[in-house]
Amino acid sequence: MFKYVFISGKLVIESKAKIPVRDRGFLYGDGLFETLRSYGGYIFMLDAHLERLFFSLKVLKYNLPFDKEYIKDALRKTIDKNNLGKRDAYIKIIVTRGIHSGELHFGGGYKPNLVIIADSLTHYPEVDYTEGINITTSSIRRPAMGSPLYCHKLLNYFENIFAKNEAHYNRSQEAVFLTRDHLVLEGATSNIFFVKGNIVYTPPLTQNILPGITREVVIKICRENGIKVKQKKVHYCDIINADEIFKTSSIAGIVPVKKIDRFVVARKVPGNITSKLMKLYRDKIEYSKLDSISL
Repeated sequence: MFKYVFISGKLVIESKAKIPVRDRGFLYGDGLFETLRSYGGYIFMLDAHLERLFFSLKVLKYNLPFDKEYIKDALRKTIDKNNLGKRDAYIKIIVTRGIHSGELHFGGGYKPNLVIIADSLTHYPEVDYTEGINITTSSIRRPAMGSPLYCHKLLNYFENIFAKNEAHYNRSQEAVFLTRDHLVLEGATSNIFFVKGNIVYTPPLTQNILPGITREVVIKICRENGIKVKQKKVHYCDIINADEIFKTSSIAGIVPVKKIDRFVVARKVPGNITSKLMKLYRDKIEYSKLDSISL
């Protein structure tokens, strides 16, 4: 059975899909993306993903020939064409600035290119959720604050790929970025939380991190359920002495951590608060299906 992608306004067999060699996404990584997950045909937090995407498109001065409704319609068509309407799916929305005009600045009347990829979801191993994962700090040291770029999901993803490769060779499932002062920022593909004394902590958005969609859902769940949550600067010493650690992402959801570098987090993984949040997160998905788009 053929797989189809949405590109240049139409559905195309994936093996026949083409991107011009002068597309700025290909040449320079000049593009944005969103990674989404559908649960049995429902895209969770779709509107939030599109809000983030269009915020970035506006800030980074993309000329938009399409709107959110156009993307929603393209998503429906792509999911349906790939027979994923009743299955869990991995979905990627990609927007490049378009064909390079010869100038590197944002001007030039570019026409962005929209690509949508959808495939059946390969679930994370169940043991990741029941026993936890290992995470490793990356050798890359980011500045703590001041960059206008880390809040956007840029197509230029090599820093994250490099960090994930480091984690792989350290037999870990995720890499974590620190600053030169050993402040914890975020994971290569996730946001980071920890628990100490029944309080949930996570780095603030004033630092160089992505405003993760699942991160925001977890903060909201905490507030709705009487779990104290604080957004504050987190030092490496804080996290290696935490009672619990977990990471969040749209594809994986909430995943407990059992070890960071050589430090074992806790005897019980997942911890009590992490376990509670994992259940509340699953409940949130079920409740929100009524407000999501059925494909």
